[in-house]
Amino acid sequence: MIDRLLSAPLSPLEVSPEPETTRQRILRVGMACFAQEGFAGATTRMIASAAGVTLPVIAYHFGNKDGLHLACAEEIVEQHRRRLLPVAAAARCAADDGSLTADQARIWLEKILATLVAAITADDEQRLATDFVLRELSEQGPGYHLLYEELWKPGMELVAELIAIARGRSATVEGDRVGAMMLLASLSSLTRDEPVASAFLGGSASEEPHRTLIGECARRMLSGLIAA
Repeated sequence: MIDRLLSAPLSPLEVSPEPETTRQRILRVGMACFAQEGFAGATTRMIASAAGVTLPVIAYHFGNKDGLHLACAEEIVEQHRRRLLPVAAAARCAADDGSLTADQARIWLEKILATLVAAITADDEQRLATDFVLRELSEQGPGYHLLYEELWKPGMELVAELIAIARGRSATVEGDRVGAMMLLASLSSLTRDEPVASAFLGGSASEEPHRTLIGECARRMLSGLIAA
């Protein structure tokens, strides 16, 4: 069962063919505004103007700015469940089984990294959720608790456990947890510090050959972390 899961290809991102509803458009525009301006800097008037709606329309769908912000966080969690959870859930199941070998744990870590690199180096539309999450984790607005408990914390714990198994241990130690946090933070810096990254790389991380090189560097970082 584990071998079959390990060899399974990553699922492509889902793309809905249905027309965008008013609520979906407000969510998309709101997510972009919150990602760029932060919760404090973004206003419902700004979002309404960009979405081409009136303030009462936002109030009808979301109540107020807090409600819209929380709805953006909930939408991101749902996107995560559709796009990333299959890999994370399968890795969690394998780790909880207790029979995972060090080599199998490393393969799961590589699959998780590949999924994260694909999301972080995707086009602007697909990276929007990542930008929102990173801004929210640093500023801790209304959606912080939901995103931390549903996305960030479980992800870091899973990676830490897999690092421990890959290092030949059955339980995590503080070094595994710090390693997991630093590994994931190094990837998130590509979007959090995008202007610096783009200037230094001479182009966006979503462009080739940067995407391929980022994936290769992530695997080398993982190898060094496991070896340490």
